[in-house]
Amino acid sequence: MIESNLFCGNQPFPEDPEKLRYGVSITDECLSWDETERILREGAAVMQKLER
Repeated sequence: MIESNLFCGNQPFPEDPEKLRYGVSITDECLSWDETERILREGAAVMQKLER
């Protein structure tokens, strides 16, 4: 299983919630959307080759 968010990595929950970075997980470390898109496209290309 992989987890994705807008940006890679994770962050601790700060005392001041205003300091949270948008699009970064506060739980598990995640892949960025760009990385996720690349992996999915590569996987789809492999699957298409296997279907032939």
